[in-house]
Amino acid sequence: MNQYDIALKSLLQRQLQNGFLSRLTGHRITEWLATELPEVRTRHVDLLGKTADGQLIHIEFQSRNDPRMALRMAEYALAIHRRYRMIPVQTVIYVGERPLRMPTTLTGPDWLYTCRILDIRDIPTEDLLRSPHLEDAILAVLTRLSDSRDTIRRILQRIGSATPDQRSAAIGELMLLAGLRQLKMIMKKELEQMSILIDINRHTIFGPIHREGVKEGMEKGLEKGMEEGARLFAVDLLTQRFGKLSPAQAKRIRSMNQAELATLRTRIFDAKNLKDLFA
Repeated sequence: MNQYDIALKSLLQRQLQNGFLSRLTGHRITEWLATELPEVRTRHVDLLGKTADGQLIHIEFQSRNDPRMALRMAEYALAIHRRYRMIPVQTVIYVGERPLRMPTTLTGPDWLYTCRILDIRDIPTEDLLRSPHLEDAILAVLTRLSDSRDTIRRILQRIGSATPDQRSAAIGELMLLAGLRQLKMIMKKELEQMSILIDINRHTIFGPIHREGVKEGMEKGLEKGMEEGARLFAVDLLTQRFGKLSPAQAKRIRSMNQAELATLRTRIFDAKNLKDLFA
């Protein structure tokens, strides 16, 4: 789930006050807080935000049914309270393929805890596709799709109209999330088709390529886009974990290849600081 977590966090963290997250929680988050929670063992929540009026918003992503999810969320709530002296508003966003079957309550003598668990497939696809936010459109690939090919085509059209820097990250994010729905092959075919149908020299998602090298250029562009997206995810996650990176540290990450990025991701949560991580 780690690679999907990174993509989902990146998409939602880029839109503080509007879009899908605001509609989901009913609150407008104004800043993101540290997600490391003190305990006997260090805990990390997926997203922890703060609204203008001081309310804490806690979001967790789940790709598999966990019968102990309510217990986990209760533990998170208490850990957040230990650090911030406040009980958060909590939501679990289920993005798995199997039907949602997680209990939302934890009961005992004089004890009742309830958490909100939302299946992202229950969000109307059109609501996300019509959103002015590109991040919402990308999330639409996880909803209950009546026409997978058409949805992916529409998302790619939105990505194609974004800036070159945005396209690289968005392609990487869409490809990762499409994998959760077994849609990678459809996405690749739509990318190839788009490269043929649109003006190659002006509007291709991956920049100018020659018509006689459309397929080769598309494949190279896809690989480049996913790698660049992985670098952006790593920078986002490290910034969230340790604070702002130095120019030298950011440059080092942006020069990493896929194998180095994969190694970095496995070490992020074990490292106590950036010095240990890059040692």
